[in-house]
Amino acid sequence: MREEFIKLKEFIDQEMGSRSSIQVLEAGCGSISHLHFDREIHLVGIDISKKQLQQNTDLDESILGDIQYYSFSPAIFDIVVCVDVLEHLPKPELALLNFANSAKTNGLIVLKLPNVLSLKGLATKFLPHFLHILAYRYLKSKRKSVSRSEAAPFKTYLKFSTAPNAIRRFAFQNGLSVVYFDTYDITATDWLLRKRPAHAVYRLLKAVFRFISFGHINDSEFILVLKKVANR
Repeated sequence: MREEFIKLKEFIDQEMGSRSSIQVLEAGCGSISHLHFDREIHLVGIDISKKQLQQNTDLDESILGDIQYYSFSPAIFDIVVCVDVLEHLPKPELALLNFANSAKTNGLIVLKLPNVLSLKGLATKFLPHFLHILAYRYLKSKRKSVSRSEAAPFKTYLKFSTAPNAIRRFAFQNGLSVVYFDTYDITATDWLLRKRPAHAVYRLLKAVFRFISFGHINDSEFILVLKKVANR
């Protein structure tokens, strides 16, 4: 488990306290679950891909649906987990509203996603999709030849409404508080460290952009946890 997830799991365990059984929603779960808990859980996964749901053996319950529009029962989950999904949605605000509605009072909404206000985020948002595919093949593939179906990343919208401060404003407006925030950068990832020229260029460009933006262009990834402090 990566360091950022170890820290996050420790925080969540503290927040859950003595609760022996918890209801967890993994939103956009895909074929694997990203967080594992040292207590009994009922894990519900929702995804738009039936194939991905069938491959996820961690789930107790599967929902084929779109997290932007699916109607969850109100206040049923102790934890909602959404990892690297919001950036792929044309209307992430609707998904966030669904999470807020489905979380119990004192429940947690765990979000991990790219920071649009970063060098990687802005490049992803404004460069055409075919360049995303080429970058993905170069940086993440360990094989010389990879088919398009294997290599092509999902379409990315990366709306400014998913920036950290935008989510903080959403939280304030919807009976949520920010209880955890952490950032890290792709410069520390194995797949970029293996590509030394790309790593050196990225570090240089990040430093330049951070300087000319007076620090507003920041780390490429962040984790933010919201807590539902009152019924809306």
